[in-house]
Formats: sequence, C-alpha cells, structure tokens
Amino acid sequence: MNKIESLSDLFNLVDCDVSYYDLGRNITKITPQQAIQFDRKQQAYPFPFRQHAWLACLLKLKKSPSTAAAQKDAIDSSVIWFLKLPLDEAGCLNLGTRDHFIKSIVDKILHKGEAAGLSEALEDSPYAFKPDQERMASFHAILGKDLHQTASHYFDDVVQYLTSDLTKQDDRWQTLGLQGIAELAARVDEDKYQALIQKAIQQAANPVASALCHALEHEILPSQLQNTLIAQLQTEQDALLQASYLRALSRADLNDTLLLPLFGLLGSLTLCSDEDIHRMVALAAKCPHWLGQNPQLLRIIMEKLAHREDGYIAFKQIAAELSQHPETKQPLWALLRGGHVSPKLAQAVSYLFTQTPKSVQ
Repeated sequence: MNKIESLSDLFNLVDCDVSYYDLGRNITKITPQQAIQFDRKQQAYPFPFRQHAWLACLLKLKKSPSTAAAQKDAIDSSVIWFLKLPLDEAGCLNLGTRDHFIKSIVDKILHKGEAAGLSEALEDSPYAFKPDQERMASFHAILGKDLHQTASHYFDDVVQYLTSDLTKQDDRWQTLGLQGIAELAARVDEDKYQALIQKAIQQAANPVASALCHALEHEILPSQLQNTLIAQLQTEQDALLQASYLRALSRADLNDTLLLPLFGLLGSLTLCSDEDIHRMVALAAKCPHWLGQNPQLLRIIMEKLAHREDGYIAFKQIAAELSQHPETKQPLWALLRGGHVSPKLAQAVSYLFTQTPKSVQ
C-alpha cells in the first residue's frame, strides 16, 4: 500500500473524487489549487475560523456507471463529510491531528468496502461536526446550484409568497421552509430573483428577512442590494435585525457608503447596551476584515465593551474571537498594548492578561 500523507492520498486510495467547501465564517467553495496547497502544507488554510478548518467534503466514486439509472444512483449515493480540523500557529493544518484522523478511518474504508466505508467513516469521530440548521440549508442550496440541480418545492413556496402582497403582520411566512429561503439567496446573481430579495428585505415579516440575510452572508451581493441593506441598517430600530443586515453585508467592501453608517450604529464610546452587543457580535464574528481595515472601528468596539458592567465577559469573548483572526490579530494587540486608550479599556486589558484565556463558545 502506498503511504498516505494527505487527505488527497486518502481519497485517491479509494478511487474517489473530492470537492471541498469551507463552512467556517462563510460558505465558500475551495479551488483545487487551494486544496492542494493547504493539504500539502504549502500554504496556510485560506479560511480559518476559531483556529480550525471547517470542511465539507463532497465525495464521489470515480468508477463511471454504464447506464443512466446507474449514473443517477451514483449521484444520489455521493457522501458528504463535515470535518473540523485544528490549525497550527501558522494557520496551516495540524499535520499530527490530520494524520491521526486519516489513520482512524482508513481501516473502516478498507474493511467495509468503498461505499459503506465512506458513508460510515465518520461515525463517532472527534473530527466530525454537524452544521446548524441554517448553515446546512445554505450549504445544500449552494451545492445544489453548483451541481445544476433543480430547486426544491420549498423554493417555489418562497417565490409564491414573495410575489404576493406582503405586510409585516402577514403570518403566511410561518409555512415557509428554511431550505427555500436559502435557495433564493443562492440565486442572488440571477436578475429575476434580485427584485424578490429586495422586496423580502424591505417588506417581508422580520423572521423571513432575518433568515434571508443569514443566507445572503455566503454570497457576493450586487451593489443595488448592498445599498438597500445599508439604507435598512440606518432606519431599522430592532438590534437583532440590524445584526442580520450586517451579516448579509459581510462580504461587501468597506467603503465610505458603509463606513459612515457603521460609526452611527455603534454610537458612544462609553455606553454599551445589550442591543449594542448584538451588533458588535455580528461585526466580530462575520466582519472581522472590516475591523482589521479600520482601526477606529476596532477601537470603538473594544472601548464600548470595556465600559460594560458585566465582569468583562463580553470583552474577553470578543477579544478572543478577534485575536484568532489573521486580519485582526495584529491590529487588536497594537490597540490593547498602545498608550492611547481610556482608563476603562486599560483596566479591561490588565484584567485580560491576568486571567486564564478562554475560547469563544
């Protein structure tokens, strides 16, 4: 048997094609070149999140079925692995852990046969994870579009709902499936659905608008839709919905059109309500690249957190989150170790360095 030194070696062993998707901060398809580079430790993992690689691996046996029916069976029998693999200090795959993972499943694949082994390989594995309901719906929507599959009946229900007259008090949304909302978001690049998405954000019941925004965080949005979300951000009073708008905008460029409303949204340095926390968690978790690009935004968030009377709980959690992201790690430590901070922030920093570090849950 050839020595197995990478994930690709493992999949080649069982004559299996693999497509990788990152499911960390956003859902992103990983290019073949990126896959080779991180798998062979030639480059850091391109989408680190909480010091792990969160991978969805779509596995297909290479053997070509001879009949149309057999080809359909092969597609239906494709296996998806959800893997959570730790990264080292350089942001690369931890090779010891990766090799332990490979060793732990290779026997299952070799002894149970290819199909059964692939489908059962992650049972009881410490490296497996289960995406939450929203993320699973978005992943299936993105995967279905990439594979040119037809949309589900849930999508038709959402389209029918949005083409009707809407009011915020309309309760018909309660019959809609999350899968259909995710499939609409995955089609944001199609002109005929952009108008429905605009309408949903502006007119649909809040739960629909919020779920749609959470699905849109995985997409590159057209400029008109970005402008709609920014306008909604400035007029909306509900903090949870504002956080949803921020999530939907998380892949947008940080320009003046977006930056000025963000400063207005954050407000005073010395006040930090529970509503502020919703907005700042969205920024830290989904938009850390904005904070890395604009140190003033980062400073406002850390100052506000330091002024909360909560025993520095929120301060510690968000500081831990930002310290693990490559774009905010250095700006954060430059801020916390610099001399131009308020006494409150200096006190919070002192507390941070005298406590046992805890990871964000």
